[in-house]
Amino acid sequence: MEKDKLKMEGNSPPLLKVDNLSKKYLIKKTLFKKEYFKAVDNVSFCIDYGEILGVVGESGSGKSTIGKLILKLIQKDSGKIIFKGKDIDNLSKSEEKKFRKDTSVVFQDPRTSLNPRLKVYQIVEEPLIIHKIEKNKRKDKVVKAVIDAGLDETFLNRFPSELSGGQRQRVAIARAIVLDPDLIIADEPTSALDVSVQLQIIKLLEKLKNEKNISLLFISHDLNVVGNISDRIIVLYRGKIMEKGKTSDILKSPKHPYTKILFESLPPDHPSHRKDLTAIPEIEREDIEGGCVFYHRCPVADEICRKEPEMKKFQNREVYCHFA
Repeated sequence: MEKDKLKMEGNSPPLLKVDNLSKKYLIKKTLFKKEYFKAVDNVSFCIDYGEILGVVGESGSGKSTIGKLILKLIQKDSGKIIFKGKDIDNLSKSEEKKFRKDTSVVFQDPRTSLNPRLKVYQIVEEPLIIHKIEKNKRKDKVVKAVIDAGLDETFLNRFPSELSGGQRQRVAIARAIVLDPDLIIADEPTSALDVSVQLQIIKLLEKLKNEKNISLLFISHDLNVVGNISDRIIVLYRGKIMEKGKTSDILKSPKHPYTKILFESLPPDHPSHRKDLTAIPEIEREDIEGGCVFYHRCPVADEICRKEPEMKKFQNREVYCHFA
């Protein structure tokens, strides 16, 4: 396979390179002024072959917008997205078709992402029809994808309404892998599931990554979930990267105040540890133009934070903070 060959080459370029990606939305317009909401603000990162990159942040931080921009579901304002060494905005017709085949997505809620009028077989077969895979090859590919997703052939004739939440998400994963993509955008794929089922889906995605050398951009608001599956983590706030680095480094020693707050907000691993929780300070400051985007909530903010911080680089880590 092409992706296996590229992974074996020591100095091969990353599968995906995102450079200074930005997206804003007009929220208010008057005769003299326009106000914009910056959903994504100069975001840069790479994903290697067979790597899981976790993107974590609260609602409205721009996580899902990044995924949609990569998949070309919405149009970026500026920046570059390079997939397999090619700018996705300058693809030929055949390259565009290949890009659509090599990228896939698993959405948050399988109740809305699966067509309730189609049976499981039809749902998983649909990408094969769109990409004009020969009819006599489709059944084997559908069955293999369903089995790889942890189901069996008895599910092929069922409707989504006959399945549990975890089973529906496995069908969504089968649909995502049926074309053997290189990159899957997993947009909050466990948030609509019970905690016990979440772990099963995480283990399944890890298994698929290892067996098929699939890369994932794993989006979540839950630092625990991201920490369990990701090789590296991006911490996002108001469309801007606060901290980026190896998962083990960030989990062991978070450097940005926002990352630390995310850790402090995690529930304890045992009820007896509740008394050890540190209260997260409620801070109210006015937003400032041109300064740190986290200024209004940061417990260590000072006058210097009224100026834009530079992204400080450490070994295997980048931190957007004056005090890092």
